[in-house]
Amino acid sequence: MYNLLVVDDEKYAVEAILACIDWPSVGIGGVYSAYGVGTAKEALRAHPIDIIVCDIEMPGSNGLELLEWVNEHYPDTLTIFFTGHANFAYAQQALQLGGFDYLLKPVKHKQIAEVVARACEKLRQERDKRQYAERYEKYARLWETQKPLLWEKFWQDVLGARVAMSGERLAQAIGSYGLPISPDARVRPILLSVEEFREAFSKRDEEILEYALLKSAEEMFLDERGGAVVRDAGGILFALLYEDEGPRGDEAGLEAVCRRYMKASSDYFYCKLSCYVGEPAAIADLPETYHALLEMEQGNVGETAAVLFLRDRGFARAAARQAQAPAHIDWAEWTVLFESGKKAELLERLNAACKELAGTAVTPETLEGVYHLLLHMVYHVSHRKGWPAKEVVGAKLLAGDGTATRSLARLKSWAERLLTAGMDYFSQHEGDHRANIEKVKRYVQAHIRDVNREELASHVYLNSAYLSRLFKKETGQSLMDFIISAKIGQAKILLTETNQKISDIGDALGYENFSYFGKVFKKTVGLSPQEYRKRYQGFAG
Repeated sequence: MYNLLVVDDEKYAVEAILACIDWPSVGIGGVYSAYGVGTAKEALRAHPIDIIVCDIEMPGSNGLELLEWVNEHYPDTLTIFFTGHANFAYAQQALQLGGFDYLLKPVKHKQIAEVVARACEKLRQERDKRQYAERYEKYARLWETQKPLLWEKFWQDVLGARVAMSGERLAQAIGSYGLPISPDARVRPILLSVEEFREAFSKRDEEILEYALLKSAEEMFLDERGGAVVRDAGGILFALLYEDEGPRGDEAGLEAVCRRYMKASSDYFYCKLSCYVGEPAAIADLPETYHALLEMEQGNVGETAAVLFLRDRGFARAAARQAQAPAHIDWAEWTVLFESGKKAELLERLNAACKELAGTAVTPETLEGVYHLLLHMVYHVSHRKGWPAKEVVGAKLLAGDGTATRSLARLKSWAERLLTAGMDYFSQHEGDHRANIEKVKRYVQAHIRDVNREELASHVYLNSAYLSRLFKKETGQSLMDFIISAKIGQAKILLTETNQKISDIGDALGYENFSYFGKVFKKTVGLSPQEYRKRYQGFAG
């Protein structure tokens, strides 16, 4: 409930307003009165006033002068004016000074109540924003001191298949990390893909907002079930929901949670995102679902701010399997050779490994393990390099050969074709990313006023979240930082080489709010636009 102050030099008018409106029904708990600017100031000093209903025309100091004083001393207080004269100049000045609304006498009590109710709603919204701002600052402080958590490292190892998480080894890892999960648990991964921040932020601000997104995801997704929210090795946010806890099979409910999270992210963290929902999988099988989600995100160039289910894209997780690598095969070394394109060395190691396996009692489980780890290596390296695995080796090879695991010879033949196709693709397309980045940079310069990340991604036929990660990987600079830098660079030229009004320059660069343009310019350059023009105009060129 809020407190209201009614100010009018006509006592009967004040008493009528106080008596004829059901104030609690519109959100007002305390009502006070004053009969002039002087007594109004006394009331404001004595009570926490949230809303003022004030006549403009009063003897001595008028309502506009009171508003100027209130703006200085109680800037969070909202003021509603009424007057007996239809003077537009009064209304214009009242609104310029920050008045909430302007009513013309005679005013019906119902009309006053409606305007006060709107003012109460605005105060509630501002209160909510302050609360979220306070939470943001809390997250910022935590972010400054937060160290990598053991649990996040565990899940990064699982998703990256850096450790074979199955059987006894999985149970030991869960025990040593103290994870609240059973080795037999099934986990549903959800990729939370940030597609665009609606406002320009510094690199540090974006990182803090991303941390706040992580904490918000924990609050929403883990409210009724166990799980974890982590970033993978590439910084992509994932919610991992434990399917042996909380409600099961409620995908409508899960979609509702995703949409609430997307709305909260839009309302409070200034970003648009999509949720890519995977199928539940055993912990050892998570890498397969994880890479399928990455592939789905990377291939999505048509839908934004959406909840997308992996099952609807024709993905079927393979049956549970033992994917333990043979002890004498160094998969870390094979991954490095594959990523660096050392074809001869990698194929030599494949031949040597097959010869060693031929001298042992090869089981179907061993062949299955090698087969799936090779597929994972292709997914992993393709993702690191920024290409869809289907594009790198072809859908047929990636889907697998049904006969590949029937014998060691067939596995070797399939592996040679798979690895050769991948390394040949890497060699032939090494410059593709750089070409796309240059294309993006040219587009930014040509469309400097209205450019945004989604438009850029569409221009190069890439997913917007994926383009942002690719741009940063290739240039070391975030895409938004580059766009801001390009806009400010053009602003510098216009400030020094033309006599255009600064507000017109800001508008030409997409900054319709002059104050915001000045703030961004000074934050980037260290000088306000006016200071920059004064210092450098006449010295350009």
